[in-house]
Amino acid sequence: MTERTTYYDFRSWSHVDEPEVTPDNMRVYLLQVNGYVIGYLAAHDTSDHQRWNLIDGAQYGDQDNTLRPRIILVWVAGAYRHQGVGGTLVQALADDFACDIADVSWSSPVSDAGRRLARRLSPEGIWVS
Repeated sequence: MTERTTYYDFRSWSHVDEPEVTPDNMRVYLLQVNGYVIGYLAAHDTSDHQRWNLIDGAQYGDQDNTLRPRIILVWVAGAYRHQGVGGTLVQALADDFACDIADVSWSSPVSDAGRRLARRLSPEGIWVS
């Protein structure tokens, strides 16, 4: 569904059978309502980040090698957008990693919708990788 609605060009989750342990702790978070998935977040852990103040055209800041959870993809069903679902998924990732939401890294490039979500959750800027 994420490929159809966001035109994402490859699968963000490749495990079709039992979950497998991966070196980078690949995982997904699903949010369901009445048995239907309305939100999806794929993530893994990495230690290659730069700070970005979220201003268009701004350069990335200094390199940081702290191990952080990195968002690969956030998707929310159209009927549930702008209701906090994306923020709930990012908060679940931060909670699972035991970090602040501002310490979560976002994969680059960050879409316009992702930038709006990131700005709402972390107005001082985000980590990107």
